[in-house]
Amino acid sequence: MKLTKNLQPISHFFESHKNNLSILVLYGVIAISLMAPMASSQVIAPYPDTPSHVGYIVQGRMALEEGQFPLRVAPVEDNGWRYPGFQFYSQFPYFFGALIYKFLLPYNPYDAYKLVVWTALLVGAFYIYRLSLKLTESQIPAILAGISYMSAPYFLNNIHARGAFTEAIAQGILPIALYYVIQCYNTGKKRDIILSGLSWFLLAITHIITFVYGTLFIGLLGLIVILQTRTTDFKLSRLIPVGKAYGLAWLLAIYFLAPVVLVSRNLSINKQIKAINPFDTRWYTPLSNLLSPTSLPPAPTETGLAPTYGLHPAIGWVFLAAWGVAIYYYYFSRSIPAKLEPTRPYLIGLLWVFIVALFVTWSPINFWIILPRQFWVAQFTFRFLTHVMWAGALLTAYASILIFRRRFDRRHLILGILIIVLASRPWLPIPRSTATVEDLLKEPLFRYSGALDYLYRTPVKKLYGKTDLLLSHPDWIPGYSTWDTFVNHPLILEAELYYPVWQKNEKPVLHLQGEIPLDNIADKASLEVQVNGQRVDIIDLVDRQLDWQVPFDKVAVNDENFGLKFLVNGATKDGQFFRIRVNKLWLEGLSPEHTTIPVSETQEKCSQQGVKTVCEITVKQDAQIVQLPVLYYKGMQKIWVDGQRVDYFPVYYRDYNLVGLDLKPGTYKIEVTFHGLAWANWISGLAWLGLIGVIFSPIIQRKLNK
Repeated sequence: MKLTKNLQPISHFFESHKNNLSILVLYGVIAISLMAPMASSQVIAPYPDTPSHVGYIVQGRMALEEGQFPLRVAPVEDNGWRYPGFQFYSQFPYFFGALIYKFLLPYNPYDAYKLVVWTALLVGAFYIYRLSLKLTESQIPAILAGISYMSAPYFLNNIHARGAFTEAIAQGILPIALYYVIQCYNTGKKRDIILSGLSWFLLAITHIITFVYGTLFIGLLGLIVILQTRTTDFKLSRLIPVGKAYGLAWLLAIYFLAPVVLVSRNLSINKQIKAINPFDTRWYTPLSNLLSPTSLPPAPTETGLAPTYGLHPAIGWVFLAAWGVAIYYYYFSRSIPAKLEPTRPYLIGLLWVFIVALFVTWSPINFWIILPRQFWVAQFTFRFLTHVMWAGALLTAYASILIFRRRFDRRHLILGILIIVLASRPWLPIPRSTATVEDLLKEPLFRYSGALDYLYRTPVKKLYGKTDLLLSHPDWIPGYSTWDTFVNHPLILEAELYYPVWQKNEKPVLHLQGEIPLDNIADKASLEVQVNGQRVDIIDLVDRQLDWQVPFDKVAVNDENFGLKFLVNGATKDGQFFRIRVNKLWLEGLSPEHTTIPVSETQEKCSQQGVKTVCEITVKQDAQIVQLPVLYYKGMQKIWVDGQRVDYFPVYYRDYNLVGLDLKPGTYKIEVTFHGLAWANWISGLAWLGLIGVIFSPIIQRKLNK
């Protein structure tokens, strides 16, 4: 009897939510089928980004076990020097994936990755269904709208062709944000405001591009609805709950958004954003391919595949047909069912969102050049297909009703599912890969995809001895082709790089150690070093191992900076650029206050204790700058020396910066933590406390009243 009584609430829940649970089961099965190219649990999908994201999940679990909350730094990335990939790129998908990997699927991070993707498909479809049901009051069209969303070509492109994990998860969250924006506008209830704020918060800490442009396109939908109802059903007060929810999201997420907005200008990725005009990437999205009924590369290739495996952006004929039907019935037939009249403004808004997003994706005019560079964060025009997706999915529900006039039964549902799923078939590529989970677990690194984007790179303002000089041009942009040479063995390039001039009392000596490809030298070759265009020294390249010392004490330098350049004299057998791999390039002979204890020495004296990097360092008279094995980020780290907070500064290491300390001779215990921007953390913390108080205060009040 007691057991039966305890089961009554569960039985009541299933009975009252039977319909929604059935739809979730349907969506879950379809989502599994759409993930068929990722069926293997041992061989990882073929594109380069997927192993990177699985590596993020592995390191996310490591971060959790360290005690990080929220996730900020990747424990083993970039030599274990506390790379803040989570702080600047994305948090929620990796946090969710790390939880699954730690507690639910502890032996396979790829399965955890796939479960997160499956959840995004499921949730995105379900909230499109919920919103469609509210707008059309017809269940079968609403169910089909959800299926059309999860089956959208661009959704499948992100999952299977690009391996764009965080963007795919954002596509699952965006419909939640859209749903609760409309709920806030229509009801203004506290519950809807809270849920709207939380959905915007999750979107913000998942994928910043989708958050920014989701705001703009949902704002466009809202503007059109307001214009359509301004004389009949609009009050300015209805916007207040929407604004409260959006403001709440910013307060909750400011700990993540503030560094992205304020610090990113000094990060590697900033060069990429400023350099890539989205108009220049529209070759991925010619109009013929966007309208194509099947998956085809945007340009002929030898293999028939796009440069990115299977990346064939398209709208999908389900959405095109839905938009065409809605246009016809609204503007030409002038006949729509009476029950759609209350949501006519939304129908008009969706038609416009669809066509504007399509126009931006196709970009026949370079309007980007007149927009602020911040809008270039999109990088690729195909990203705007996300907003074609949600508008097209909701129009699918409208179009179904306009065609069949609410005369729906199970036959329409079954036939609709078959048509939508079969239409998505061309965007499920045949998988090809040799990468395995076992190999990834041995070295769960991001590699070229993400390990360079968020390095702190600023012009060198002080010259330091014994630390590796930079070799890449300040405008260098992270990319696949330069990954190995940038991280492992930089190349000597025929470009002049500028450094601050040494002090008058210093006598610098340049040291260069590297590897010479002797087998590729056609006859003879030599290496020349120049300062401000004048030759300082030259050496014949006759040994495989290069170990060269060049005194600079007699070099005349009159400016605040000097230009350093290497030139290779000679030809190669293959006619390609002469590639000299550099192992170390550094200066000696500088004064003790400008000479470092380099990271190659300090790293062995440091260990990780939870979220703290703890070092025992002895400083001697000859070198008083301590270069710690911790990546530098201005104002985002706390450093204690023998228990006292101290200031820190950047000391370059190759092409980025490590934390530097100026210490007198002695032995010190140094502790370093990465905490983000303190003021932003406080704002977010107080916002979360306030939100928790608002949620639980009624419960507490009821308890007190009883």
